Order: sequence, then structure tokens, then C-alpha cells
Amino acid sequence: MNNPPPLFDTHAHYIDAAFDDDRHSLLDTLFASGEICGIIEAGTNPQTSRAAAELAQRYEHIWFAAGVHPSDITGNLSDLDALIPLLTHPKCVAVGEIGLDYHYSDGAPRDLQLKWLDAQLSLAEAHNLPAIIHSRDAHGDTADILRAYKNVRCVLHSYSGSAELLRQYVNSGRYISFSGVITFKNAKKVLDCVRAVPDELILLETDCPYLTPHPHRGHRNHSGYLRLTVAAGASLRGADLESFAALTVQNARNFFGIKQ
Repeated sequence: MNNPPPLFDTHAHYIDAAFDDDRHSLLDTLFASGEICGIIEAGTNPQTSRAAAELAQRYEHIWFAAGVHPSDITGNLSDLDALIPLLTHPKCVAVGEIGLDYHYSDGAPRDLQLKWLDAQLSLAEAHNLPAIIHSRDAHGDTADILRAYKNVRCVLHSYSGSAELLRQYVNSGRYISFSGVITFKNAKKVLDCVRAVPDELILLETDCPYLTPHPHRGHRNHSGYLRLTVAAGASLRGADLESFAALTVQNARNFFGIKQ
């Protein structure tokens, strides 16, 4: 019996405290088993971005993104300068996780979030790096600002927008990434979007330790569960499982500029 093809997790947070007890033993097992052929560790502030760089330095098949998440921005844009040395690191493949999050009433002011996103997209453009975009309850503003950065390759991480907005994104060549949410039967809007993304623009992720797929909801997520998301995506698209898995791996390499 053939082993299933290895998968590429395009968005993870192994620096999170949820992995403090077994981070390296878990990653060692995932890579040794052949389940996973690549992971993108996404920073959320200068500290976690530096830690992501250290993790990528330790593991051949981990690369990282450096960025400041909208939940971690400060009132001083010059704090962004701490990211700049990381963007030339040989294993830095993106600026991220960056974006807009209007979900929480006590979150950073929207105008400040927009300034930080604009500044970080400028960094991505200047360093010829793609950007990993977080957009929560901020879809209109996210789409507006991305139109000003047509030359920056972007992926909409754990996509949760509308089908109409999805069409605008894919028509502009934006990549769309889906998480374990697509295993939830009540996520109809997202499931419809999974079916609509062109083959060459779809990515898959865990966003671990968050967004654990069914039937493991409520437990810590990790890249070993990505196979459940791949299976759900293949089923929704009427695709052969192994072919779909291989497609998402190749798309990940294409987007992040990672050679085989």
C-alpha cells in the first residue's frame, strides 16, 4: 500500500506557548514520518518573528514569515524597524502575518491598523516578498488597500470572506488559503468558496494551534491534522485526493518561492 503524499502546511504558529512542552519532539515526528514536507511559521510581532527565524534555522523544511499581526501593533510605527533585518534572512519567505482585525471592540483603532498594514505591504514590496494577510470582519478595507499593492503577491489566510470578494481576489491573482474550518459542516459560505478557487491559487493550512479540524475540535491543532483539511478540500472540489494534495504542495512552493 502506497504511503499518502507529504503535505505543506502554509501557516502555523509553533512558537505559541501551546507547544512549549513538546514542540521539537512533535516537529521531529512529523518530519520523520514523511507526513509533512514543509511548514511556514508565521510571526505575529518582532519577538515571535525572531523566534520563527530560529525555528526555521533548526529545521530544513520550515521557513518563516516576519510581521506584526493587527492584535500586536503599537502606537509607534518605528517599532516596525525591528522586522527589517529579518526580511533578508535566507529562510524568510514572506511578510506576515499582517492585516486587519475589526472583530474586537477593544482592538487597535482602525486607522492605526490601516497604517501598519500599509507600512508592512510597503516592506513586502521593497523586499520582493509575498504577504500573508489576516482579515477578520474587515473585508472591505482589506480589499481596498490590497488594490494599491498589485505588485505584491498575497495570500488571504484562513479565508472567511464572501464568494463575490473571492472572485475579485482570484481575478487579481491573489492566493486563497483554507484552514480546518472547511471540515465544519456549518461553514457553508467558506465551503462554497473552496469550490470556487482556481486550481493554481488554492493553499491549505492549519493555523495551529488554532482552528483544529473535525473530529478533533476543542483540542490543540498541529500539522498532522492537515490531512483532514486536504481530504475535505478534495471532496468539496470533486478532486482525486492524492492529486489535490500534490497540487496544494506545488502551489505553496510557487507562492513562497521555495524550490523542490
